Amino acid sequence: MVWIPQISDLVDRLGAAELADALRDPASATVSVALDDPEAGRISGVGVLAAWLAVQDTWRADRKVEIEEVATTLGEGRAVGEWVVHLEGPDGERTGLPVAAAVEPSSPLPVRLHHSRLPLLGRHVVRRPMVPPDPEAHASDVVGAYKAALDAGDTAAVVAAFAPDGTFRGPSGDAYRHVGTKELTELYDAFFSAGGGIPLKLCTVTEDGTRSAFEYICDRWGGTDLPPQPGLAVCTRGGDGLIASARVYDDVEAPVE
Repeated sequence: MVWIPQISDLVDRLGAAELADALRDPASATVSVALDDPEAGRISGVGVLAAWLAVQDTWRADRKVEIEEVATTLGEGRAVGEWVVHLEGPDGERTGLPVAAAVEPSSPLPVRLHHSRLPLLGRHVVRRPMVPPDPEAHASDVVGAYKAALDAGDTAAVVAAFAPDGTFRGPSGDAYRHVGTKELTELYDAFFSAGGGIPLKLCTVTEDGTRSAFEYICDRWGGTDLPPQPGLAVCTRGGDGLIASARVYDDVEAPVE
């Protein structure tokens, strides 16, 4: 349960001022609002939203939360924000939880939060999909090539999409960051050791020329069927047109180490 107050500002940037105001103060809402959170699930209605936001305020204070902005990807009618939530765990140690939000005012579910619960609970939690796959959703150029190679389980093609010093960061934060051709090759070889690729079903694609952010459903990993569950990934292109960084936000438990 991680609410990022800056999401309201992101909604404002899309020109949806009434929705932004409703997220800041549900009691004065003039439009309906709904969001989906990895722990609480679907939240809608003025009373429920107000109570949940109050719990979030207390949780952030208790955990001494500090929010680090990572990036914002603005597309037509949709935006994706990324943050790292630095918080205090039960043992007093600080940890960083990557969190992303897809904001789409025209959607029946205009705010969709994505993050793993592994750093919070010590385990993955299966979550139901939030938006359906869209057969018309396609990532462009090198990100599209990366997605195709991921589907096919082709390590060489995946790594070729990255810059030589490109990075991959997993959902659990910097402890799962892999840098450079050698580390990426080892990582994707391990990913594909489960009997093949990871054929993600795209739901939305948000692009701004530098970054491609895509929501997806993962229901298969190599030869293993998985419960359908949502995720979000953001790929940033470098000056050479290759992927400089890829960041993933999901709670998928891989069938490989």
